[in-house]
Amino acid sequence: MDINRRHFIFAGAAAATLAGRATNKMGLRPLKPGEKRAVALIGAGMQGRFLLTEFLKQRNVRVVCVCDCDKTRREDGAVRVDAFYKDGSRCAAEADFCKVLENPLIDAVCIATPDHWHAYISVEAMKHGKDVYCEKPLTFTIDEAKKVIAAQKKYGRVFQTGSMQRSWRVFRTAVSLVRGGAIGDVRYVDANYGRSGQKLGGPSHPVRFFNVPENAAKESEGFGQLGEWGWNRWLGPAQWRPYSNQLAPVGVHKFFPMFWRFDDDIATGYNGDWGAHHLDIAQWGLDMDDSGPYRIIRSDEPYSLDRYHGGRRQFGMRMLFKSKRGGRDVELYNGPFGVWGTVFYGTNGIVAVNRGKIAVWQGFDATAEKPTEEIRRALQDVSYRKDRIVAESVGEDYGTDAAVKADEVLDSVLKQLETRFAAEIKRAGLYYSENQIRNFCECVESRKPTISPASVGGRSGALCILCNMSYRYDTGFDWDPVRMEIKGGNPKGLSLKRADCRGWEIVV
Repeated sequence: MDINRRHFIFAGAAAATLAGRATNKMGLRPLKPGEKRAVALIGAGMQGRFLLTEFLKQRNVRVVCVCDCDKTRREDGAVRVDAFYKDGSRCAAEADFCKVLENPLIDAVCIATPDHWHAYISVEAMKHGKDVYCEKPLTFTIDEAKKVIAAQKKYGRVFQTGSMQRSWRVFRTAVSLVRGGAIGDVRYVDANYGRSGQKLGGPSHPVRFFNVPENAAKESEGFGQLGEWGWNRWLGPAQWRPYSNQLAPVGVHKFFPMFWRFDDDIATGYNGDWGAHHLDIAQWGLDMDDSGPYRIIRSDEPYSLDRYHGGRRQFGMRMLFKSKRGGRDVELYNGPFGVWGTVFYGTNGIVAVNRGKIAVWQGFDATAEKPTEEIRRALQDVSYRKDRIVAESVGEDYGTDAAVKADEVLDSVLKQLETRFAAEIKRAGLYYSENQIRNFCECVESRKPTISPASVGGRSGALCILCNMSYRYDTGFDWDPVRMEIKGGNPKGLSLKRADCRGWEIVV
């Protein structure tokens, strides 16, 4: 029997076991005096370790289990937990997430696996009575997004998407200005992200470049550490292929293994990486948490010459949204990386925001013409309409999720904006959260909605997927943002779901 066949049988058996023990909608388990809500981490890579550190800081939960198919990583995580609590207790180190979900003493899970696992584990966790914190992008496909949203509604669990920028003051202030009317009616939005110096969207590696001869020793060592079971569990619903140390480096490492991020069958490229942040802010600013674009417009930018990009365009697609304030449609442009993550152009000015950076211009119609490259360069240099700039802070770019820090210049600018536009900010009335993980833990107890539930994370993740679909198939199409499906049929055969989940089908 070949390895792919053996995996299918194993996966089917594991999935059947989970399905047989699934529960209906339920509340919280009763706690003993002094007991805290028990949390398990599933996926102990670099991002998982950051999330683990943040969960350890929360006073109303306790981390009781670290799960990873890599023995070194799960044991390292368990040691970190024990060293933090220092009370003689032992954190479990589990290889199989199915056992975590079946454990009735675990109240919540944090999912920090590669993208292709997010939806399956999220749905099964909710079916088994667990509240869920899941990394972004929430799902790998549109079909998965719809199922995760449906599962949260059906099972009534608390759910948080790791869209951490919604809990950052700089983004909340920027979106409040936009939603409160400080720059009039928004007509254009730029969503800029990618790797600095490269015009990358993604996913960008349809060409397989793994398992090269010079990596043979590493491949052998890595596969030996994971074993057949571990490698099959790492792949899960993805298409089977031989083990690659580049794709899934074993052990505890201090870098993001970006190769899986750009694999067509595992992840969603920079659109799912940084786009899940900055497209999310665009969605929030446009008040589109319950909707989305109605049309995707094909990019006319140059095709990539990098063979690993498969000749695909990497930026330049556009989305059209119906304005909730009336009047003209809103056009979103997916651009290459710049100083600004998200830029809103309104009939009375501009709001530009990124990590550690914000600038606001006011008192002129920024929508009289489409944003040009000249305007975008001037914005990047903060040299555009100096006579109309209200405030700006364009110092250090914080970069990663873990880099929120004290910034006196930014703090001063935000205080200035919050004072000047107090009425607009109050009018916007945005959900207030200071920390994405703290918000989740508080909501686990209160049973109130989080700042980024499945309906929000699923729809912002869908924007990333729509970008990828446009670049992958080099096309545009009409979209039903409420039903989350292509309008007028699907004559070009655009893929909204996996053709084969290898025994890990999602059943809500």
